[in-house]
Amino acid sequence: MKIPIQIETQDRMLSWDLFEARSLQSGQTEKVITEGISIKLESIEIRKGFGFPEIVDITVFVAEHVALPIAVGMLSRYLYDKLKDKRETKIEINYLYVEINAEKIENAILSIVQKNEDKAQNEV
Repeated sequence: MKIPIQIETQDRMLSWDLFEARSLQSGQTEKVITEGISIKLESIEIRKGFGFPEIVDITVFVAEHVALPIAVGMLSRYLYDKLKDKRETKIEINYLYVEINAEKIENAILSIVQKNEDKAQNEV
């Protein structure tokens, strides 16, 4: 399963911090958060001019047969730790803004996963 996340930030180093990489390449830079959950850099939109945020698009990949509450909890804490001290930063999960709070990030992701599982069961 794929979950789109968009982060708006004034911190030009956030992408580097998120992926803990020496180089970044859209569509290719990935980071494994825990077994069965990884993030992939889709794009970075750098806006020139004072006060315009950088927009970082990532995709979360959730493998099947993963212990979801534990894995998603680790992911949400990872994202929270990377974003909590960044001023003027917003996170959008599956096209909905979410407060930068580990529990709220976790609930948003688990809600998306649950909806996808319910949808898959109804199709069977």
